[in-house]
Amino acid sequence: MASVVEQTARKSFEWIVIDGGSTDGSAEYLHEIKGQIDILISEKDKGIYDAMNKGLRLAKGEYVWFVNAGDALHDKRVVEEVEARIAHFSDTHGGSKPDVVFGDTLFIDAQGRSQGLISQRKPQPFPKKLHGGSFRFGMNVCHQSILVKRSIAPPYDETYRLAADVDWIIACLKSMRGESLGLNMIFSDFETGGSSYQHTQKAWKERYAVLNKHYGVVPNFFAHGWILFRRLLFNLNLLGKKSHRS
Repeated sequence: MASVVEQTARKSFEWIVIDGGSTDGSAEYLHEIKGQIDILISEKDKGIYDAMNKGLRLAKGEYVWFVNAGDALHDKRVVEEVEARIAHFSDTHGGSKPDVVFGDTLFIDAQGRSQGLISQRKPQPFPKKLHGGSFRFGMNVCHQSILVKRSIAPPYDETYRLAADVDWIIACLKSMRGESLGLNMIFSDFETGGSSYQHTQKAWKERYAVLNKHYGVVPNFFAHGWILFRRLLFNLNLLGKKSHRS
């Protein structure tokens, strides 16, 4: 909440909060601060992706940006900076704007302590551009650090319980008609330990099914062979660096 309302560009976006009828005090808290929320829905739903679809249907802005409870915008100038970079892109591209805008993500634990950037923790290089095939060899951009034009954003597929966000991002990238814009800045702080972390094996199975759907069964099988080999090399390299430092 603080990371949203303290944004220097707070007046340039709408903040939509979808609560699933919480009984842990969250609903009461949200009603206490509803004067700072543009749209507040607090009612029983069918899960996180049902909630995201509600927000998507209510959104009126040019771009949508999903940030979950526990996560945060990285600093109070993130929206202002992203806005300025989109404007610069438009000025240098004949007035057109990028379909997708993305940046880096800082992983944090439940106490807010840094666990490193996604660009440092993944073996694949952090991308400068995104396209429909960008995640064939693994996800290296976080859902909380991607802005998508609302005009190309489909509903989340609620048949997936843990990996609908991966499916949604790839579907958005496949729907692009323009360009993506990668920014060398941190967009969000992502708290580890969410639902996909708590159900890791199920999440992996769903992600594998999502990648089968988008990239084909056989190509995905061989791609995962490379993913596992690359991760092994990456971990061995990290181990070697730690041994050298000690």
